[in-house]
Amino acid sequence: MRRPRQLRFVWFWLIAFFAFVQATIAQTVLPPLQPEQDACNALYLCGNRFTTPFSYQGLGAVKDFNTTPCGGDESNSMWMEVKVAEAGILAFDIIPISKEDDYDFAVFDVTGRSCERVSSAPVVRCNFNNNFPGSNENGVVGLRPEGKSNNVQAGHFGDPFARSIDARTGQSFLIMINNFGNYVSGGASSGFTIDFNRSTAKFEGSQPPVMNRIVKTCSDSSVTIGFSLPVRCNSIAADGSDFYTEPFIPITSVTPLNCTYGNGYTREVTIQFGAKLPEGPYTVINRIGSDGNTYVNLCGDVADPGQQVSFAVPPQIVRDFLPYSLTKCSYDIDTLRATREFVHYAWSTGAITPSIEVEDSGTYSLTVTDTNTCVATINILVRDSTCPEYFYAPNAFSPNGDGRNDLFRPVFMGSPRQYNFSIYNRYGQRVFASNKSWEGWDGRINNNPQAPDTYVWVCRFRLRKKDEIRKGTVLLVR
Repeated sequence: MRRPRQLRFVWFWLIAFFAFVQATIAQTVLPPLQPEQDACNALYLCGNRFTTPFSYQGLGAVKDFNTTPCGGDESNSMWMEVKVAEAGILAFDIIPISKEDDYDFAVFDVTGRSCERVSSAPVVRCNFNNNFPGSNENGVVGLRPEGKSNNVQAGHFGDPFARSIDARTGQSFLIMINNFGNYVSGGASSGFTIDFNRSTAKFEGSQPPVMNRIVKTCSDSSVTIGFSLPVRCNSIAADGSDFYTEPFIPITSVTPLNCTYGNGYTREVTIQFGAKLPEGPYTVINRIGSDGNTYVNLCGDVADPGQQVSFAVPPQIVRDFLPYSLTKCSYDIDTLRATREFVHYAWSTGAITPSIEVEDSGTYSLTVTDTNTCVATINILVRDSTCPEYFYAPNAFSPNGDGRNDLFRPVFMGSPRQYNFSIYNRYGQRVFASNKSWEGWDGRINNNPQAPDTYVWVCRFRLRKKDEIRKGTVLLVR
């Protein structure tokens, strides 16, 4: 049956709308090396429900463990932590935002262990089953009392729930969750909710978040500050009213890192000022903003107002670390070198060293980064000049130790490259070889003086931007 034109039009726009939604979801994929991808920076949860709109890539800065009883390991992972304040059942559901997303997990008992020793901690529960159609209803996996076993093997079909944990007061658990992506589209995951409402155990609370650091940025119109704990994106007033400065500088907006439309959580915010700041010291102070709070961590703890963190506007890099021009002999190789030390170097040739050697004329550029993350670039014009150039090899030498003609070697005007010089006696034996143009033969082999005779030499080198071979004879005179 042919659809009416109006219905086809509506159908087209529905498809376009869902494609837009899917593209929007895909934008929540975080860059690699997020802090919570390592066990020591696990997100601390206090129970109830927690939702992340993010998808993770890679392992974090370290690989925290190698394998589990389920046969799976760490992949596109993130970590969470809970501490038991009152004994009871520890259970949770991991509910994907998209039911086609495949999430695996492992629970580590880290009671009495530091986060660096996760690899030696027992894996008390894990589930690495697949999420093919019919395996996990709506993609949900987790721990429940009706779970059949402690561990569900990698690739297993069905059994979405491992057995819940009888948690004791004082126990600490790390929960690693792998984002295996969407089995339909093959793309990244779209986030999930972890729901502890089936737990009877009570969890310890957290501490209010604290402004505790400045993230170095080379800016005179913004500053990025960090928190001791992740804070909810939607608890930060977008107008910047959660913060003010001394001396006073108007704040126009605040941008939390990794926040999408107010969802998720962040460890850093960038404060944008309404005017350029002169060099000097400043202090950022938090307060109750237009949203009725300061900022709130994942457990709902509100930061105390009056917290302070100081910063200084860094000086810009003075662009005098490289001359703007250089003239060299056309056959010469010259060295371009930064006159000051920096954290990072990037030459237009692709080199990342403080200096480079150049043979060709033209414009070269060097971009440097200092300890304040300030960046500057200088272009240098290298010109070639016509200079005398020649190759000369004497036809005799007398290695008698009188300081005159004691060594035999070619003489260059210019800087030869790919240099190789060899000398042979009348029997074809090589008596001398060197790849250094300043080294010469003293008429000896293994410190034994050679008889006066005529010797053959061969010299290979690159000069005047072309490869050359010269041959000749030399008379050794005693």
